Amino acid sequence: MNRQQFMQAMEVHLRPMDPQERAELLADYDQHFEMGLREGRLEEEIAHELGHPIEIAKEALGYRYDAQTPGSDPFYAPTYGEMRLPKNSNRAARNFFTGIGLVFLNLILGIPLGLILWSVWLVIASLSLLVLSPVAAAVDFLFLHHFDKAELFVSIGALGVGILFSLATKWVFQAFKVTTLQYIRWNKRTMKGDASA
Repeated sequence: MNRQQFMQAMEVHLRPMDPQERAELLADYDQHFEMGLREGRLEEEIAHELGHPIEIAKEALGYRYDAQTPGSDPFYAPTYGEMRLPKNSNRAARNFFTGIGLVFLNLILGIPLGLILWSVWLVIASLSLLVLSPVAAAVDFLFLHHFDKAELFVSIGALGVGILFSLATKWVFQAFKVTTLQYIRWNKRTMKGDASA
C-alpha cells in the first residue's frame, strides 16, 4: 500500500470522526510519510510500519467505529453526521417512542376502559343508597300521613338490597383500585424499559 492508498483508506475509515479532528489526524499521518521519505524509506515500508488503516480507525474512533457488515460496500464508512448515536441517545429515542405509544394506548383503550370500570362502581355505590328507603317510608308516614303495607315491605326489601350493594361497593372499589394502580405501575415500568417485570 503506497502513501496515496493509505491516506485514502484512512480518509474513508475515519469519516465518523469530527471533520476538524479527522483533518488533524490525517495531517499527523501525512507527516510520518514526509519524514520517512526524507530518510530514504519507501512509501510501502512506511505504510506497513504505521499499520492497517482499519485498525488505526478502530483505535482512534473507539465506540464510534462502525464495523462493516458482510456484503456491504468495503469503502463505505458513515460520516460524522451519519454515525450511530451513542447508547444513551438510543435509549432516549426508545423512551420517546414508548411514551408516544403509551399515550395512544391510554387514549384509545386505557382511559375509556378505566372510565367504564369506575362508572360501574359509581352505579353500584348509588344503588347502595337503597338502605335509606325505610327512612323515606318513615318521612312519608310522618309528614304526609300516608301509610301503605306494600310500601313498608318494599322499603324493607330495598334496605336488604341496599346493604348488599353497600358490601359490593366496598369490594368492587378495592378490586378497581388495585387494577388501576397495577395499570399505572405497568405504564411506569414500560417507560423504564422493564415491562416484563
